[in-house]
Amino acid sequence: MHRVFILFFLLISGIDHGMAEEDMTSNLICPCECAMVISTCECTTAIQVKKEVAQMEENGFSGKQIFSALQAEYGKDIVKHPEKINTMSIWLAGASLSILLVFLGYIFTSRKKLKAIPDIKRYEEQFEEEYRKFVNEMEKK
Repeated sequence: MHRVFILFFLLISGIDHGMAEEDMTSNLICPCECAMVISTCECTTAIQVKKEVAQMEENGFSGKQIFSALQAEYGKDIVKHPEKINTMSIWLAGASLSILLVFLGYIFTSRKKLKAIPDIKRYEEQFEEEYRKFVNEMEKK
């Protein structure tokens, strides 16, 4: 059972719960009135945000830190999909769960099942005979 947990942990350890590693500006909407995606917008505000993102990346900020800083400065509407779900994470979690369930199913079905006594009358008769012999021997003593 311990191995099952180790296997499950190894399978889900590769899941990235953050945003996908892609161009940060393609997930941002320009805070000016044009409302375009920053990666394609050429207005001065978009250029300024691109420079800010590049500077934060150079300083070692993570994607979440960059999004948080930009939301604090420009508001929550700057993020294109604030609750974006990483579909790869869902697929990996589903595959891991499926493998775990198949493995557990195999373990539980491969156990040796206790077989019922095929001829219980024969064993009852044998028990009674041995019991009579035992009682007779005890009476003789």
